[in-house]
Amino acid sequence: MLDRNRYDLFVAAGPLLAHYQSRHPGFHAREVALALVIQHYQAQIPVVGSGTGIDLDQLVLLCDQLYHKRHSQLGEKAIWPPFSHDAQGFPRSVPAQDPHWYKASNGQQGLGCHAQAVHFWHNPTFLAEDRDLCPFRVYDGVTALTLDQGRQQCGFDGNPCGWLPGLPKFLQVLGRNHQAQVLRAVANLGMWQTLVPEPIPLFPLLIQLYFAQPELSPTVQVLTPELFFQEFHLEGLSILFSTDPQQPENRELLRLARLPAQPAPRLHHPQEPSSTRPRPTGGHLVLDPEELPRYQRSGLPAGLSQDPLLAERRRRRQLERTKAHDLVLKNFRRWFRLAGKEVREDPDTFDFLAIDDQLVLLAEIKCLGQQDTAEAIQEVVGQLAYYEYFALAPWRQAGFPIVRAAVFDHPPLADYLTFLAQLDINCYWLDEQGRIDGSAPSLTLLEKLGIAVRLDPELVS
Repeated sequence: MLDRNRYDLFVAAGPLLAHYQSRHPGFHAREVALALVIQHYQAQIPVVGSGTGIDLDQLVLLCDQLYHKRHSQLGEKAIWPPFSHDAQGFPRSVPAQDPHWYKASNGQQGLGCHAQAVHFWHNPTFLAEDRDLCPFRVYDGVTALTLDQGRQQCGFDGNPCGWLPGLPKFLQVLGRNHQAQVLRAVANLGMWQTLVPEPIPLFPLLIQLYFAQPELSPTVQVLTPELFFQEFHLEGLSILFSTDPQQPENRELLRLARLPAQPAPRLHHPQEPSSTRPRPTGGHLVLDPEELPRYQRSGLPAGLSQDPLLAERRRRRQLERTKAHDLVLKNFRRWFRLAGKEVREDPDTFDFLAIDDQLVLLAEIKCLGQQDTAEAIQEVVGQLAYYEYFALAPWRQAGFPIVRAAVFDHPPLADYLTFLAQLDINCYWLDEQGRIDGSAPSLTLLEKLGIAVRLDPELVS
């Protein structure tokens, strides 16, 4: 039904899958991509209980192998996961052996678990109730029970706990970091449905998987659902994928497939050099990593000075900026200055602004120990939205993406972490040694920027 050699269909399928994801926020894209790898290569990954598994590094190589594409318009060494898109929805590549494969395989937001309990996922009662119940989890006696950020230990082998409520464990992980061995569980419908709340439109997925992919049926030119279900061993799980030609994303791709091949843009996204962008100013430029907050006045957009609530906001801001607040701010920004990032602060609005060549990180500091936590969370959401729109207008107009972050003196409850994540607000706090800690996706962002963070206990000894 689909010509696997149509580059224009491959490009068009990206925004369609991105649209599907935007309509279904419960869809776990990275984990589905890994689950497809496990299904396809199941003969190469031993089943739990059958003996020695394969190296975690070998599983990562299988991920690269499945999603590596060979096409002149895609480059030669890029990996193209089917649910990886840029801001416009176009397919986006990742580097070979990208770290996110390791996290997807073994982590609080991954499909691996040291004590992979297969019987849980064949138990209807467990599937219908709290999936955070694990008899192997050992709490450290310090971290709040409502917070799961990898501090708990696995009583099965003593490694950091790798269990997250709501995510099934398709893999058993034996050992730690790159020496870990992985085995697979036999997946069932209940496990898959925790990752796929609504059926995936199959036709965009087909072209995303098979285009320029020599690993998958290289002699087959026409793609069909039957080919996919057979090659990925999903015959009994076909309900997870929509083959309905009237499903919106399917309908649009099939419409395009009936037309002659159309010119499509080359999927090459060079980062815009910072020198070609105007760099707005404003706020006090922080130079010394050990410098205390100074809160000097700054040149901000004139519209802010007319705000009738500005005086009250200034008063509340000064009351909030206690010694504890300043210490968190100083320790947080220290790591950005040591990494060579431009850092700014402002007395009237934002606490922290870090400027990278490609993005601007706006952060607000809250000390949960000196105010009601719910009130602090409400304030930080409102402040970040307000500052992004008004104080950072010059940066937005210059084309810099704005990334928002909330920084606390200690970790908030898990419900607040989930709430902030749903609003695209990264969450950080400082550990006892003054190092940056936070939720896993938030730490990944800082790692990409070259900022030192708390070492991941799952990937290091």
